[in-house]
Amino acid sequence: MKKLMTLEEFGYSDWFAGQVDSEMEEGLTVVRVTAIHKGECEVSDGEETYPAKMTGRLRHRAKSKRDYPTVGDWVLVKDFEDEERISRITRVLNRQSELKRKSAGRTTRYQLIAANIDTAFIMQTLGPGFNLKRLERYLVMVNESGIEPVVLMSKTDLLKSEELALRIQEIEERMPGIRIFAFSNHKKDGLAEVAELFEPKKTYCIIGTSGVGKTTLLNNLLGEEDCLFTLPVRESDGKGLHSTTWRELITLENGAHVIDTPGMRELGNMDVNEGIGETFDDITELSAQCKFNDCSHVNTKGCAVIAAVDSGALPEARYQNYVRLMKEAAFHEQSALDKRDQDRKLSRFYRSTQSRSRKMKGEK
Repeated sequence: MKKLMTLEEFGYSDWFAGQVDSEMEEGLTVVRVTAIHKGECEVSDGEETYPAKMTGRLRHRAKSKRDYPTVGDWVLVKDFEDEERISRITRVLNRQSELKRKSAGRTTRYQLIAANIDTAFIMQTLGPGFNLKRLERYLVMVNESGIEPVVLMSKTDLLKSEELALRIQEIEERMPGIRIFAFSNHKKDGLAEVAELFEPKKTYCIIGTSGVGKTTLLNNLLGEEDCLFTLPVRESDGKGLHSTTWRELITLENGAHVIDTPGMRELGNMDVNEGIGETFDDITELSAQCKFNDCSHVNTKGCAVIAAVDSGALPEARYQNYVRLMKEAAFHEQSALDKRDQDRKLSRFYRSTQSRSRKMKGEK
């Protein structure tokens, strides 16, 4: 039997309540978006779940799809007395946090993944597929979103205790101060400690590539073997098929809320200077000691960051990933005009090389 909750138990707080004008918006109901399907949402007031769609006015006023409702949002709906009971979403309340990423491809648009998350669990496997660079990219994205990050390392059963200790040490050296919890879905080792991280009324998400065990972890936390559909993992690289086809909000037995998201294949970063600064705070501190205020930390005289790399105080791999992410952020900060100009130059260059190639063939 589904447990009934008050709005407060569902995550509603004074911060959201302060945005609702009880007189101006009388007759509207406060609900939370619990799932997203094609062209439709599912919303709940903690007691009942039903479908809802955006009003034409709200859709028209949206500047981009970031203004559309997403999982975790608090919205105001107007109920329609019909057989289908499809409510109309009239307004999306301001979000406390947004988990977003760069859209797939070379565009400069965001894809909003979820909203109003307190803690994001970044999940990585200790088996095939372990990737520190990818972990840092997730960390940048979470820090930029204003969400507390925690690292979960799955599949401890694949490593000996000595190997596990070295792997965790490697992460701590690359990401100082980050909380790390290792566990095994298979043998259940460390699961009790992970379960304690989920607190009532708080909202969490578990992010990571397919095959790391996100859905299996949720199954274990819910205590139901078949509550969520899982798919097998390829043994060669640890990658799995996408078993979560849409985003949805799940409530655990203890009253904690978890937003389940599909595995993300692309982790583009743009306009993430704040997130990079938080993720690489050790490099940020070193940069204050550089000779020049506008130091690029690349082949620059008097650079404290490069000096730290040369002395071994700063790991070379961490530095290289920092530079790579900063270059990505700089590219995505270019204006659309700059990018169009760059595209035109590339197009002219391509046409000139094609023309020169045709002339050379004609001469022969």
